[in-house]
Amino acid sequence: MKKIKLGIILAMLFSLISCDSYHESDNSFPSASESISCESESLSEISESSFSEEIKEYEKDENGFYILEDDYFKNDSIDDGKSESKIRFSDFISEEYEYKQMKLFVGDKQIPLYNCKTNMSQNWHPLAPSRMNNSVAIMELEGKVTLKLQTSFAIFDQCVIRPLASNIIPTIDDNRRVITFEISSAGQYCIELRSGRTLHLFVNEYKEFEEHKNDDNLIYFKEGIHNKDNNQYINNNNVINVPSNSTVYVEYGAIIQGTFAANNKNNIKIVGGGIIDGSTFERDANKNIQTIPYDFNYCNNITFKGIATLDPAGWCYNIYFCKDVYFDNIKIISSRSNGDGVSIQSCINVLCEDSFVRSWDDSLVVKNYPKWSNKNEHGTTQNIVFEDCILWTDLAQSMEVGFETIGKVMEDITFNNITILHNYHKAPISIHNGNNANLKNVKFTNITIEDAAMGGGDGNKYLIDFSTEFSTTWSTKHTVTELGSISNVLVDNVLVIHCIDDALISIIGCVDTRKGYNNSEHYINDVIIKNVKIKDEIINDSYENLDTYMVNNLTFINDKEVTGSNINYHDTSSYGNKYSIEII
Repeated sequence: MKKIKLGIILAMLFSLISCDSYHESDNSFPSASESISCESESLSEISESSFSEEIKEYEKDENGFYILEDDYFKNDSIDDGKSESKIRFSDFISEEYEYKQMKLFVGDKQIPLYNCKTNMSQNWHPLAPSRMNNSVAIMELEGKVTLKLQTSFAIFDQCVIRPLASNIIPTIDDNRRVITFEISSAGQYCIELRSGRTLHLFVNEYKEFEEHKNDDNLIYFKEGIHNKDNNQYINNNNVINVPSNSTVYVEYGAIIQGTFAANNKNNIKIVGGGIIDGSTFERDANKNIQTIPYDFNYCNNITFKGIATLDPAGWCYNIYFCKDVYFDNIKIISSRSNGDGVSIQSCINVLCEDSFVRSWDDSLVVKNYPKWSNKNEHGTTQNIVFEDCILWTDLAQSMEVGFETIGKVMEDITFNNITILHNYHKAPISIHNGNNANLKNVKFTNITIEDAAMGGGDGNKYLIDFSTEFSTTWSTKHTVTELGSISNVLVDNVLVIHCIDDALISIIGCVDTRKGYNNSEHYINDVIIKNVKIKDEIINDSYENLDTYMVNNLTFINDKEVTGSNINYHDTSSYGNKYSIEII
């Protein structure tokens, strides 16, 4: 390794020390469970490749970025006779939304980075004080493109791009503080750096939403910031009341400081590449102050497509007593208390696919509720499917059914082809029947968990957690019922790449000892755990961290290779090394 100046060494040491402390500049509280942990940041582990060329000192601009060579970010695409790739994005961003610790370049064009809050604390707090600034980029792509990410902080060869199945290996220039990588498919990506810093990169198909610009009864939000003071569709309560038979189109570069609501409406679409921003609204769980971005009740035939929702002040999607609901390519990043992602209550026929959720509470959750107008009229849940989704769960559960399960019918609930990037707190796979549902036909199939780090903060170490039990917190929240059952559950083809030691599998029925319930028995019946692999261990009935009680017919099967989820990346071999850039 070439000789390094003392100042550089001191700067590195200072950065290592600061990993264990509060980062005032970006309000960051590093977590002990970070996948890129400070423990690995030692001088002895810095790759020599980082210093393979003569160290050059660069001047810094006012935001701390190195001022690099004039032609460093040039558009160096080459016409090699193959198809030309196409990139589109909006370059609109106001200073209040700009993330200022990283810059993203395609050629010499800069793609805006929007600031968003994330929360890596695993201790619930009504005010969620431990949040940090992170970034989001949104673009469209046909073909493939090389991107360069410049940082205002030292990288120290620490960068992971997830999902791991994308097989994107970044090239790191520590000297210039630049990461170079190629994207060759639409999808959702997380570029993770040290101390929890992350670029959430949302890549849509080229002109994916264009057809909806011609829909009838169009409500159009153009590029720019929209709020109750400047947009006629947003009322004084910050609500956009969406009428039946209408399409809301949110253009790239549009930022809406408001919420969508519909009650007893039909045939609604909310689509586009823009952002719904909740950061201007207060969230205080102690005072029950919340603002839900999407509040849909008693509606039919609803589509949500493409929209990115950042920093909701409570739940993100509240879907209640609805039928025929479709989510496609939505993105959610939440960081405040009760920041559930997609919450489905008492609904029939719901499909959520190709979507990304990073949440500070349950990422995907299915519940049964009573009707608020008549709590004796209980909910029905049937045919709920989550498929081809990417999750990151900082707090609570990734895929949850329950606890609130008020209503006899809850059946045919599927989580299929799901990739969980991180799960830090409680079980990624869970069913909690806290009320009277006869909960049956639940499937968790083709799942990859890249980082099963459960047990952080006040969490637990459950990997799989199924229970029928009365909860003093949840079973009395709306109305008190007898207890129900869980039956016909399949967990199949689950690959856990990195996992804590002693991950638990808990399947627990119960005897209801409450007064008036006559010690009734509530079994969990007919559970199949099939082809589950935790690191190098194939799970069977001798798994030492298995806990069962009042279970009938628990079966372990291992009959095929465990592959986990399958992310459908496009074949871009027909595209060459030339691309065009269109700024919308």
